[in-house]
Amino acid sequence: MKRGLIIACLIGLIAPLGVQAQGTNAPPAPPPGGGQQMRRPPMDNLLPPRVLEELALTPDQKAKYDPIAADYKKDFAKWRESNPPSGGQPSSEARQALKELRKGYMDKVRAFLTDAQKTKLDQALERRRGGPGGPGGAGGSGGPPPPTDK
Repeated sequence: MKRGLIIACLIGLIAPLGVQAQGTNAPPAPPPGGGQQMRRPPMDNLLPPRVLEELALTPDQKAKYDPIAADYKKDFAKWRESNPPSGGQPSSEARQALKELRKGYMDKVRAFLTDAQKTKLDQALERRRGGPGGPGGAGGSGGPPPPTDK
């Protein structure tokens, strides 16, 4: 009886090590918090591919969008060169300059969109900013509410 109990305990201790050794080819575990909470989309694309799919641009609209997006990429690269992050974040002036740069290009894109596409674009941008239904918005999972002082 003792011998069986000792063997069972040893198997219980050794089995997880064997599973761990076999799991070296497994994909890495996601970082704590899901890995999506604080991650921001890259800003070098004028519009992310998912938003472009939602807009369903016509061939004529795509022909207008592509050069605008290419010009934006060039201007963004220049902005990034002239505004290296200090302490991991660009300065508030640099962020404001990027915001104005993006707004100018977005105005060019809006000029050839239909009203329905403009609405879809506004909704997509609101989700990216974390508005209602987006990350951290009223409909999103922004985490627990901030503590209140009493």
